[in-house]
Amino acid sequence: MNLDILNQGFIPKDICLELPEAFSDVEKLAAELPKVLANEQIESRILLLEVEKNINDLSKPQLERAMLIYSYIGHAFMWGKKNNENIIPAQIAKTWFKISQKLERPPILSYASYALNNWKMLDSSRSFDLENIVIVQNFLGGVDEDWFIMIHVAIEHEAKEILSSLKQYFFDSGDKNNLEEALISIKKINAIMNRMPEKCDPFIYYNRVRPYIFGWKNNPTTPDGVVYEGVDEYNNEPQIFRGETGAQSSIVPILDALLGVTHSDDPLKEYLDEMRLYMPKEHRDLLNDLDSWSQTERKNVVADIDDEDKNLIAQIIKEVHIFRNKHLEYARIYIYEQSLTNDSNSNIVGTGGTPFMKYLDKHLQETVPSND
Repeated sequence: MNLDILNQGFIPKDICLELPEAFSDVEKLAAELPKVLANEQIESRILLLEVEKNINDLSKPQLERAMLIYSYIGHAFMWGKKNNENIIPAQIAKTWFKISQKLERPPILSYASYALNNWKMLDSSRSFDLENIVIVQNFLGGVDEDWFIMIHVAIEHEAKEILSSLKQYFFDSGDKNNLEEALISIKKINAIMNRMPEKCDPFIYYNRVRPYIFGWKNNPTTPDGVVYEGVDEYNNEPQIFRGETGAQSSIVPILDALLGVTHSDDPLKEYLDEMRLYMPKEHRDLLNDLDSWSQTERKNVVADIDDEDKNLIAQIIKEVHIFRNKHLEYARIYIYEQSLTNDSNSNIVGTGGTPFMKYLDKHLQETVPSND
């Protein structure tokens, strides 16, 4: 089990901001994407791209950058084109598929591309701060789109503190100070989460941000899926993949595993388990390992802890409950309530393709201290 990941969190150490010259045509299209979408030129522009790129010499950060660019362009094509044909042109599909094979996750926009690898420091001489980061790639652009992603990036950045503290407590020192540090960190995460409405308006989110991050599974627009033109491995058969969603972040499921929070079987649990397929492989592997540890060895680790430690763990779980409650509140305000007055989007189905309100509330109720 590679626990070192918890020391640095899930934001990559190195983020590539530009691919080699051979990818200049897709880099140019990605940079111009907001204008291309505004002028309804996405179909014609994609047909000008080289049909297939050589990705064999790309480093891991470069592969992530390539995945980001092709995912954005692929989604821009699907949700910004004029016709209703659900076929992604070979100019995108072939290279996108090859990248996905290398990274071992599906060829679709995922959280790793949308948030984890999609930012840079505004002023590198200053420390990390929500006001000192910028989003690298957009669909339409604007403050609301940027802020929505920036909140996620800031949460991921802070999460390394709680993850490393809990890792030290459960696997290294068992020091009470680690729990106190974890409690401070989860409170900071909730403070960041509370800032979402500052610069992301529910109407703008629903109508300008959300439409471009949908996937092709459980989506009424793509009932049979999407064909990736020229990808021999798919045999010209439509593929069904989930869309980008914060459920593809590893933070909360790993906190559940470390803290002993369990969820009964329901459609959302099945969906969240499926979301692991869209995570970076190293995150997915760690999460699966921690699940096994939580189910077998965790009870031995916590058997001898004192009441003060148990109380601190309970306080941390309470803060995770607060986080889930805020998530449910945003789902209601930003999606459900907007769906009642807007016809431009798909009602109460989440971007990942699931009816979420009922099950988010159920998981919220299940976020309680275990009986260890």
